[in-house]
Amino acid sequence: MTFSFTKLAVAASLATGTLLTLGGNAKALDFGFEFTTTLSEYNSPTGNVLLESVQIGDEVVSDFSYINAAEIIYNDPFLNGNTGAASADTGDDVTDGVRAEDATAADVVANLGTNNLNHIIDTEDNGTFVIDLQFSKTIDNLLIWERGRNSKLGVQAVDANGNLIGERRVIGKNMWSDAGYSIDTHEIGGAQAVGSLGINISEDLGIESGQAETIRFFSESSFNGPDWKFVGTNANRGIDAESVPEPALAVGITIFGSLLMFRKRPQLA
Repeated sequence: MTFSFTKLAVAASLATGTLLTLGGNAKALDFGFEFTTTLSEYNSPTGNVLLESVQIGDEVVSDFSYINAAEIIYNDPFLNGNTGAASADTGDDVTDGVRAEDATAADVVANLGTNNLNHIIDTEDNGTFVIDLQFSKTIDNLLIWERGRNSKLGVQAVDANGNLIGERRVIGKNMWSDAGYSIDTHEIGGAQAVGSLGINISEDLGIESGQAETIRFFSESSFNGPDWKFVGTNANRGIDAESVPEPALAVGITIFGSLLMFRKRPQLA
């Protein structure tokens, strides 16, 4: 099979709105990102959407951390039809990934442990789930995408003993920025726009170390069924890297940085 790759760079920023919390203020993280698609522009919503790098402030990051383990604390049972909560879904024409209504922990890892933004977890409109997701590398930022931009999604850090720590955050429906692309997955009948939002582990989740290894994602029946994907940024990126980048990489970073414009991170109530 021959793929045609289209590279796109988009700037993502926070839409006006309020992040619901249990207390304290938080600042949402502005980030831009670069991705490639493997089908023509017309059909790209059904195909692979491969994340290549993100820009946070002046830093271009391609050292991501993906999950390597999941624990489903609770997921509404699938009883045929539009029942259940979190299921695994992919674009109609993607080349890999998992589609499973009654998703297992392995299915969740298969879809969320990649850079393909068209591998997602689809949630039924009234679905309730609680899933703990462990990263392969400690993270300092959490970058989230939501298909449809019309649902809430909750997150909170978990310590090594399985205890919830820091601040509980619920991303409101009107918080998602326009991510600049759409996807069409197996469970829907047409392409839907994708939203994005970034969370800093220290400032937004209230973790003193500024790092986390496990994040709990949750949805309640009133959240309108979030359809989501995420990656983390490696908190220890660059520590073991060569101090001087390859010339081609340095040029690429300069060009990519010039494509994106960022605003100040807005204060959230």
